[in-house]
Amino acid sequence: MKDKDNINIIIDQQLTPVVKSENCAAYLAEVLKSAPAKETTKHNETKEVDLNQLKEKKLLSVTEASKLFGIGMNRIRELTNDKECPFVIWIGSHRRIKREEFEIFLKGRQSA
Repeated sequence: MKDKDNINIIIDQQLTPVVKSENCAAYLAEVLKSAPAKETTKHNETKEVDLNQLKEKKLLSVTEASKLFGIGMNRIRELTNDKECPFVIWIGSHRRIKREEFEIFLKGRQSA
């Protein structure tokens, strides 16, 4: 509420439009300096995901599988492109990774 009052004081003053806009810009700059910084994310990047929740899910997106298993998204896409891939389900054009089968696949690859 306090911020709205400050803006109204600046706008209601009997000043020229140029001076008003300069005052508003200065005020907004001060407000932005005092506001906590927010992290920006890419459009297709998922917000912070709890790894414990991912361990519970049966089907994972490529992004979720990448975060859970520490494998790059491009590598996961390469592994799941095969039509006979046992750990991928296609839902339309979206691929979902079967978490349990993918874990078995990775364990088999590590022991070799």
